[in-house]
Amino acid sequence: MMAMQITHRQITFQLLLNKLILIITFCACSMPMHFLHAQNATLIGRVLSSDNSEPLADANIYVRNLSIGSATDLNGQFSINDLSLGNLELEISILGYRDTTLFILIDNSLVSLGKILLDPEVLHFEEIKVEVHSDLDPTSSLSSFSMSGKKIQENMKGSIAQTLQNEMGVAIQSMGQGTTRPILRGYSGDRFLITENGFEVGDLSQTSVDHALSLDLGGVEEIEIIRGPRALLFGSNTISGVIDVEKNSMPEIAFDHFHTYITSGYDSGNKGLFNNFSLVAPMNKNNFRFSLQNRSAGDQMTPIGVLKNTSMNNTEWFFGLTRFNDGRRVTASIEHVEMDYGIPGSPEGHISGVDIKMNKTTQKFNYHQDIDFNGFETFDLDQKFIHYAHSEFESDQKKASVKLGQDIFVFQSKMTGLKREIGTAIQYRMFNAGGFYWTPNTTESNFSVFGFREKEALGFKGQLSFRGEYSIIEPQNEGTKFSNIDEKSVNKKNFGFLSISAALIKSWENWQFSTTIMRAGRTPGIEDLFSDGPHLGSYSYEIGNPNLDLEKTLGIENSIQYQKDKFFFLLNGFFNQSPNFHQYMKMGDGYVPGADWIEWGSGSSGWLYKYQMRGIETEISGGEVQMGYKGRTIDITTDFSFVKGKDNSNNDHLAYMPPDKIGLLISSKSNKDLSSSIRLSKVLDQKEISEFETITPGYLLIDIFGSYSFETNKGTHRLVLQINNLLDKTYYNHLSKIKSIMPESGRSISLQYRILL
Repeated sequence: MMAMQITHRQITFQLLLNKLILIITFCACSMPMHFLHAQNATLIGRVLSSDNSEPLADANIYVRNLSIGSATDLNGQFSINDLSLGNLELEISILGYRDTTLFILIDNSLVSLGKILLDPEVLHFEEIKVEVHSDLDPTSSLSSFSMSGKKIQENMKGSIAQTLQNEMGVAIQSMGQGTTRPILRGYSGDRFLITENGFEVGDLSQTSVDHALSLDLGGVEEIEIIRGPRALLFGSNTISGVIDVEKNSMPEIAFDHFHTYITSGYDSGNKGLFNNFSLVAPMNKNNFRFSLQNRSAGDQMTPIGVLKNTSMNNTEWFFGLTRFNDGRRVTASIEHVEMDYGIPGSPEGHISGVDIKMNKTTQKFNYHQDIDFNGFETFDLDQKFIHYAHSEFESDQKKASVKLGQDIFVFQSKMTGLKREIGTAIQYRMFNAGGFYWTPNTTESNFSVFGFREKEALGFKGQLSFRGEYSIIEPQNEGTKFSNIDEKSVNKKNFGFLSISAALIKSWENWQFSTTIMRAGRTPGIEDLFSDGPHLGSYSYEIGNPNLDLEKTLGIENSIQYQKDKFFFLLNGFFNQSPNFHQYMKMGDGYVPGADWIEWGSGSSGWLYKYQMRGIETEISGGEVQMGYKGRTIDITTDFSFVKGKDNSNNDHLAYMPPDKIGLLISSKSNKDLSSSIRLSKVLDQKEISEFETITPGYLLIDIFGSYSFETNKGTHRLVLQINNLLDKTYYNHLSKIKSIMPESGRSISLQYRILL
């Protein structure tokens, strides 16, 4: 009996011992696993170009199996924190360089990859911004280009036009520093698109030269000019291209730590101050972005005096939120812009000038989904709402003489794949006018479908795109007075058109050739059709034409490029023909009572010319040549561009064509942290003018600019210095509406300080 009890106790003890051993063994095995997952590792490295060992800023660093990532700073450095030990797949990409994938074992709390060299892709010369799906982008047209990173920072001024004016095929139109707008290959207004993050800006800057573009360059990451078939993805009125601005863009990958950007600047040419603050903050699966900026400037100073009533003050803020979840992301944002600027006085208008106040609020929503459907890899659903208001005041008056406004609702969906895209969009616009501006309140509905495809065959790359649009424009005539338009013709208008474009691209050895043909259409604007009243800021009384038809343009472009070792050469030529080009034509000249002018202004000498909207047959052609040498310590680039406009209907030169120009840029880069450049810009006389224009003499300008970058334990810093119009040259811009009053800006010194934390 005792033996049996001992045996039973032994068995019970043995069972308990076995359970204890099992628990201890399990805990012993579990602790290393728990410790393994609890360890937080950091991965660091530096991304450089294999071509010249230059650091690559804003490169995308993406951990695919964890769906987190970061971006390189100004010196090409990056760090990703809170990584678990184990194997990782790291993708590194930036447009203009071949994508690189690294398989890494994280076996320590700090893993350094050292220098990572990326190989440049052929035929890409500029620094450009990264996107997660950059491998899906089509081949760019040879005449397209982009500006980002150090280049955009060293060239950045207050507006897009001022920043781009030294590029080939770009000119600047203005009525003072607050109203500058770019001209592309001789085209102005809405004959090319200015977009922000792929969507139209949504202001009225394309309707008149005195309307400011509601897009300050503070916080801008990239400016890209897009030409060729891809341009139709943005709109149909893109015969000369699209200027797309990346600003306040939300991260396409989940950042794992805070990014803070601070910029401050001063410009002696107008005693202007600029400040911008931007913060990107991660929180769980969310990324937040907040931006705040202000730009204030006094009157524009010229070599012969101050251009009065040209001061300005711009303020804007932005807040956005992106949530990431397994191949999907949802982004919502809101932005508000306020601008207060002056238009100088003129004997042709208000003698003391006009003050303009503008505000715009933009709300955006985006849903993005990675998909796998018939070659398409991403799906995007976008919604955008814009509220815009614009008021014009006679100088020192509190009551607005003219009020303009519009509300715009946009809904777009698209699918994107490898060298392909298809989508549809709906836009509804409600335009309203008040005060001494008698364009009727009008609604405009636009429906569009668009697509793009690129394919290789027989050694060629072929591109084909289309955009079908149908617009309904419906004026509300109640209470509207017309003095020069037959009220019976002011009625509902319907316009439909199919824009198409095709391109062939051939590459061999060191050469690349492309040819593009485009048939584009432009729907007449509301003001083009129904305007009948004074436009105070532009010194004009504008009379629309309700009988306008679609503006159709057929264009062709040929480009050839050569690159070998450190030498490159580019030649672009284009020819565009339109049988119904819409343009306001001056009805007369000189202070003579009658049909050519109307009394409107401050005092007996205040009056406005009449301008009538007409459709004329035109030809616009031109060319661009660029060649350069990119050495180890110095870069030399020279270019020449010209554009010619012909009014075939009146056997005359087309009005407001930019003059020919020549540029020479010499840049030193012997030190990776210090760069300096000198630019010579020669603009030739503009003698090819229309009936009511005047000849504008040419000029030579010298600009000096450069930057210095350095690091501290608090972040990466960059100082940018610009000295514009070094010799304080007195010169006049042919496309300026105020060239009869004052010359352009004199010598100015601009200093910017940037820090990335």
